[in-house]
Amino acid sequence: MMTIFTVPAVALFLFLLASQYYVSCSSEISRKADVDAHNTTKATTTNKSKINQSEESATGSGETTTTPIATPKRGKCDIYFAPSTIPGAGMGMFAGDRAFSKGEFLADGDLIIPSYDMTWHVGHQNYHFLWEEYTWKASSFEGMKEEVEHVKNVKACSPGFGSAVNCNLPLVNVKDNFESRTVSMSGVNGSVSPGAGAFTIYHGRRWKAKMDIPAGMELYGNYGSGYFRSRPEYGPVPFIANYKIVDKLLTKYRRIITIYGFKPDLIAPDWRLGLLDLLQNMTAIWDDSRTMNAIPQTKDLSAIDWLLENGRGSGFQHYNTSIRSVEWLRENGRCMTNIYDGISRIPHAGRGAFASTFIAKGEIVAPAPLIHIPNRDVFTLYAEKISNVEKTKGNVAKNIVPDHSRPIHQQLLLNYCFGHRESSLLLCPYGLLTSHINHDGKNPNTRIQWAQDEHMAYPEWREQSIDSWGSQEKAGLSFDFVALRDIEPHEEITIDYGHEWSIAWQNHVKYFRKPQNYTPAFELNERIDMVLPTKDELHFESVGVRLFCHEDHLRWAGVLHIIEKNMKEAKEEDWHENPVFPCRIIHRTKSQSSGQSYVVEIFERAKRKSYDWDGRSKWFPMNQEVFLVVAFDLPREVFYFADEVYQRPHHRPWSFRHDMRIPDDIFPEAWKNRKMKRSQYKYTR
Repeated sequence: MMTIFTVPAVALFLFLLASQYYVSCSSEISRKADVDAHNTTKATTTNKSKINQSEESATGSGETTTTPIATPKRGKCDIYFAPSTIPGAGMGMFAGDRAFSKGEFLADGDLIIPSYDMTWHVGHQNYHFLWEEYTWKASSFEGMKEEVEHVKNVKACSPGFGSAVNCNLPLVNVKDNFESRTVSMSGVNGSVSPGAGAFTIYHGRRWKAKMDIPAGMELYGNYGSGYFRSRPEYGPVPFIANYKIVDKLLTKYRRIITIYGFKPDLIAPDWRLGLLDLLQNMTAIWDDSRTMNAIPQTKDLSAIDWLLENGRGSGFQHYNTSIRSVEWLRENGRCMTNIYDGISRIPHAGRGAFASTFIAKGEIVAPAPLIHIPNRDVFTLYAEKISNVEKTKGNVAKNIVPDHSRPIHQQLLLNYCFGHRESSLLLCPYGLLTSHINHDGKNPNTRIQWAQDEHMAYPEWREQSIDSWGSQEKAGLSFDFVALRDIEPHEEITIDYGHEWSIAWQNHVKYFRKPQNYTPAFELNERIDMVLPTKDELHFESVGVRLFCHEDHLRWAGVLHIIEKNMKEAKEEDWHENPVFPCRIIHRTKSQSSGQSYVVEIFERAKRKSYDWDGRSKWFPMNQEVFLVVAFDLPREVFYFADEVYQRPHHRPWSFRHDMRIPDDIFPEAWKNRKMKRSQYKYTR
């Protein structure tokens, strides 16, 4: 009886397979929406950019709490850093001695460090900037649009959870919590502090459990399918849509082996397995198909049934292997949750890292894998100059280009990297909160040392010249932050940044002059009780800030229809995409109900595009602003401040820049490609 159905069953199966493969191919070609991506992304040995991160905007703000977290029991660890369960993926993050419930925060907030206009400043010459493989989409972070002319030229470097987490899209179990992100000076007075501009204003990026996470499971974030589409060297990595197609194929397979009501146990196991083999072996024919590569390769027929019956589908085929035993993690991993985030007790430092538990002398405070920058000159910012470029015969265009003879500043990211006076190399640590660790040149409680060889992908690089490995697009080295003495719970973690850093900081403090009248726009927006000056008292734009009025209040004042009738330019928006209009305070009176009442003039800035080069363009007002209307009796709440581009403290040439220094006793001799006389050391950045 079985032979009667074997041939038609196989024929039917091939027909179904061909039709499903056609659907797969056509859907992959036509699909324009960004679907989820899967698998094989590496924490320390492959590229790790998040270029298609969700553009969901934040809906809340506020200072990240500095209340110390509850001290965990001695010996317990919430998150381990250990070899990933993804083959070839280097290191990964794992739930440790405890499970996490859906919606629970996993750790304190990351910093987000903007780097900007990299290609423009360095030019079109080839340069290596491994951070590009670890960045997230800047436009999804509140305030980034006020960094430069075009937010696409900003790279959002997230050196904590965002860089260390791996990606396995069907098993994504953590998600970015947009509401916790914050923009602030972290307790530092930006108007008078020499620390203004020396640290990032973006912080509080936290991650939540997307589902219940058992102890020992690897943590997976969502990079987006664009990450894999832009990296063909990864091969046909399946997306969520591909797993759904495979689920349909497997469902049809089960129907075929039960055709005409036969139960699976009445059909020869060899025949059922042979049909499954046929399906699995199709990857040899269509090896470039994401769908074919999503087919489970198990020979266990009951496993196929389990995947389909539990509602999770083929995407969960690697669920069991994603979980390590806690004992294995304790032996092979390093704890990442010995520290928590807070405002530093060190003057002018911004945020700091604090011990969440007792840490004994010699124990690892935190692991810190390293992103290498072989040539530190890529962090240099240059002055502008006008260049004449002949586009067509007799037609000369004027472009803004960098003047490489006039360096004026360094990227803020330099302050978060380690270097050495005799080397072009920079090593930038990532890992949970290690970028929060501040300087103490007199009594540090922690030091850096090289991680054990088994915790580094390429420990041999320490014996090789930078030229031989510096262009590798993968991270291969790692530090450990190690306790110099016993560290008590809630004690701030500090290291010695080095003598050269200390001298540079002392000179900066000595010669620092506060920027007159400058207060960051994001702070002005928080000062809701502040009495605002009229344009005769202070012209905000002269100190790098722009003033706007919210659309809702102008509608209430009865002038919105006049504005919309006469305006020529597109509406501008605040961080939450609410429409705002440029305005200026022309009169202020006391109000019994709201304290102050304002008369404002609403105008628009007519713009024209001027010089353009490599995506960096300048916009200039045409003669004068276009007046629209005057509005009366407006409350303080109507106003919204925005920073002018390139005007925040970290853009200003007076802000402090210096890399942390790697001690001489652990810096490899092979990396010293800028040797100099000792008399030159004091002039070295």
